[in-house]
Amino acid sequence: MQTQKPPQIEPVGALFYFKKAVEVVKLNRAAMSDVAGDVNAIRFGLAVTAIGGGLSVLSFASPGGLVVAAIYSVAALFLFSGFVHLTAGYSKGKEEFMGFVRILALSGIIDWVAIIPLLGLFATVWSIVVAIHAAQQVYDLTKAKATICIILSVSALWLITTMLFTGPLGFLYETPVP
Repeated sequence: MQTQKPPQIEPVGALFYFKKAVEVVKLNRAAMSDVAGDVNAIRFGLAVTAIGGGLSVLSFASPGGLVVAAIYSVAALFLFSGFVHLTAGYSKGKEEFMGFVRILALSGIIDWVAIIPLLGLFATVWSIVVAIHAAQQVYDLTKAKATICIILSVSALWLITTMLFTGPLGFLYETPVP
């Protein structure tokens, strides 16, 4: 009697997830659906988010500030996703939350353009658009409800971030006076 072996999962490389990240940023609904269900996407997504966080403050932060920005970007990803999950009005469980996190983590690749100051503003606005589409996809919301969820969540996260980085962590981002 032979025992049946579990199916082998073929390792997927960084290039695969890089392409998926680009498709997510292009608002490809099929890519968002694939990423939401891909448990392996989170590793690449967290790395993308951390790198994007560091790049976004590269021009004015101290080395310690770069590390804090990278770590805070990952923490903010989960915090923001939690706010969206709560404001969506219902919860089907962990899969829904983690699906949203995976999509947003990969979409963090857009923050890589923040190294160029004016493009950073565009990246921030486009990230909100991506989050609205991701909320529609994962939580099955109308565009209006998804927009309200995202705007409320962005506002809450902005308030927390402002309090943190103008208060206890503000010294990491002080601009030296010539």
